[in-house]
Amino acid sequence: MGDSRLSRRSLFAAAAAVGLGGSAQAQLGRVWPDGARAAVSLTYDDALNSQLDNAVPELKRLGMKATFFLTETNVHWRLADWEALARDGNEVANHTMTHPCALGRYTAERLAHAEIDPMEGFLDTHFGADRERTFAYPCGYLGVGKGDRRERYSRYRRVLERDGVVAARTTAGGPNRPEAAAADPLHLHAFEPTYEGDGVGPAIRYLNETVAQGGWAILVFHDVLPKWHGDGDASVATHNKILEHIAALDVWCAPMGQVFDYVQSRWR
Repeated sequence: MGDSRLSRRSLFAAAAAVGLGGSAQAQLGRVWPDGARAAVSLTYDDALNSQLDNAVPELKRLGMKATFFLTETNVHWRLADWEALARDGNEVANHTMTHPCALGRYTAERLAHAEIDPMEGFLDTHFGADRERTFAYPCGYLGVGKGDRRERYSRYRRVLERDGVVAARTTAGGPNRPEAAAADPLHLHAFEPTYEGDGVGPAIRYLNETVAQGGWAILVFHDVLPKWHGDGDASVATHNKILEHIAALDVWCAPMGQVFDYVQSRWR
């Protein structure tokens, strides 16, 4: 429940170490649509042009749909392209107006009125009010204002719940156990596979762990660029290899809101 953007690999390793036992894996292994062994959601943060230019063509080539968490400060530059992306079956969702990370000086009211509410309104206007209301915490930070972790996290949750957000994704943790995701949908685990480097190994290990558990993997990408420049980026080559690996697995790949709906219907 803490504020977190440190040591992604160590956080993932710790979470994976408490995976499901063998009997639980067997029970969960074929509960996904079409008998898939696990679920995977691809998510892209910040409404970056490189996602439209470099990630979307590969998603289309492989027949995959993804979730794009948009910030108003970026999305308006190519709004028509994002609207077309949504019409094509991809999910668009709330990543706040301006992507604030450090929220220690915020109140719940300020966060709601400056960042969450207006972005929900923007999405309603341009993408329809009947969309799935999901959310990604900017920078993976979960706390608002002062106080201990539980108090700060509770403030954030209350803002999201008031706006009808049904599921929210952070940027840390191992594969989601579906029953845990249904019980705590505003704290879904996710993994940034290229946050600390441009190799495919971390993603493959995370995906293999997810399949072994019969769980739900949520991957996070930011800029998808011809070459990797630093934390958060993915090169086009690495991004495409990760997607090709997913396509070869016996998994159900679908937007986060769609998978959450299924999880809620089965495990609530």
